[in-house]
Amino acid sequence: LSRGVEIAVEGKDNAKSPDDDNNDPELIDSEWGECEVYVIGDRKLPAIVTYPDAGTNFDSCFKSFLQMCGSNCGFKHFCFVHVNPPGQHYGASVLENSLTMEDLTKHLEVVLEHVKVSQFYGFGCGMGSYVLLDFASKYPQRLKALILINPTAEKSWYFDWFYEKCNIFANNYVKYDRWWVEQFTRRWFHRSTLQENLPLLELHEKLFFRMNQKNVENIQRAFTLRRDIRSDLDKIKCRTIILAADGGLTENEAVAVMAAMKNNPDCSW
Repeated sequence: LSRGVEIAVEGKDNAKSPDDDNNDPELIDSEWGECEVYVIGDRKLPAIVTYPDAGTNFDSCFKSFLQMCGSNCGFKHFCFVHVNPPGQHYGASVLENSLTMEDLTKHLEVVLEHVKVSQFYGFGCGMGSYVLLDFASKYPQRLKALILINPTAEKSWYFDWFYEKCNIFANNYVKYDRWWVEQFTRRWFHRSTLQENLPLLELHEKLFFRMNQKNVENIQRAFTLRRDIRSDLDKIKCRTIILAADGGLTENEAVAVMAAMKNNPDCSW
């Protein structure tokens, strides 16, 4: 896994995703800003749409996982559509407008229309899981299945808002970025990983600081100010798998998603 992340950090091409003969991203412009989208594989095959967590993009959230799996798994039978949120690709210019989570859901709809994907399997992590849940509650007929890592559907606590403000202040004015990046890594990794796998942590931090930090603030602010969508989740009828680390920071939030989808017999923990 560390090797896969290192390849993404250094921009190497010697270990590609399955069916990745033409993996150049497409830059799509919208009213919410530019985003990079990777379409990998035969477009005639069933589509898997991935959406990353806040503070990450396709490279840092999914690329190493797909490289580790390689072509020995069933992924070769799918077309992957990797959607980056607006302004989260490397080299992105500063977004002009402040975004909301509703904007990201609308943006996903526009991107899927652009790449001509009607029905798909959703694969989200963290904030990406929230976007896919919101999208699935609005367009339940378009989702074939969901795989959600560290999902949340409830609004954040006031402490999260205050914690974020302190970290942004420290990063922008005191130039102390440890608190800022730790706001993300504590959600990405279990505490045992933070203590025992420092090389993996350092590689993810390199990827994090390659992103436009103003845009990361914009996306994180939207995620912190998200609305509670638990009451909408009973509209989702597709098969759903929820993954969260035992004792992890997001375990209780994932349990709350599971509880909100109790009427879905195909939802498993």
